[in-house]
Amino acid sequence: MIINLSKHFYFNRDENEYKGMYIFTNIKSKEGHSDVCLELTVSVNEQEEKVYRVNKPTAVLFQSNDMIEEMIADQVVAFSLT
Repeated sequence: MIINLSKHFYFNRDENEYKGMYIFTNIKSKEGHSDVCLELTVSVNEQEEKVYRVNKPTAVLFQSNDMIEEMIADQVVAFSLT
């Protein structure tokens, strides 16, 4: 189930240009409680888009939009370095 509509992002960091979108979906953890899956579709310097998925606690959704976008930017940069 989709929690919110996808949101596009664009930012520069360390001479790289990041573009993409993210969306949160509901998932059930192996322990049986609800979490969310953050799905990121990312392009770095207009190269091939890659999709990354990472599970997050539901509490992430209760943060401010600014904090969520900062977390997403950090996550995108970390994934692009791998």
